[in-house]
Amino acid sequence: MEWVALAIALPVLLLAGIALAAWLLPVHQISRRSRDLPQAPAEVWQVLMDFEAYPQWRRQVRSIMRVPSAPHEELWRESYGASGLTLRTEVEEHGRVLLRHVVGNKLEFGGVWRFELTPLRSGGTRLAIIEAAEYYRPLHRLVARYITGEGRNIDLYLADLARELQRQEPRRLGQAALA
Repeated sequence: MEWVALAIALPVLLLAGIALAAWLLPVHQISRRSRDLPQAPAEVWQVLMDFEAYPQWRRQVRSIMRVPSAPHEELWRESYGASGLTLRTEVEEHGRVLLRHVVGNKLEFGGVWRFELTPLRSGGTRLAIIEAAEYYRPLHRLVARYITGEGRNIDLYLADLARELQRQEPRRLGQAALA
């Protein structure tokens, strides 16, 4: 009889411990990554700002749909299959600092991505992305921290961006030769 009680109590205690650990994790999580790119800041900025082309080069994005918004506000919805996010672009400093906010009601998470472009002496760009995420549900905090990993989406974004910039390079060099 003791073994049966123990067999029931251990999983219950384990689940309670996991739930408590998730609940104690902070709602706000900040991740930062950077990557040096050989392209000039203007070229990187152009690709960042063309969100409608994201499905062509971002592995996670299946489609983009513009969302009706105020005249000077840029909103769009990124779809990832069954899920998606509505985002708002805010240019803090043209060509150097860009903010992308998650917007909407009744979200399970939110936050902002800050893109910082710094020119390099080589003519390239250092792109830093800071993700200030908010996970409102404890289970999402746990998954983000220990399963998917902090900064994972930034890493995927930077890898996809570098691949897209490299893909565009021959076309850009060809245009420069014609000039």
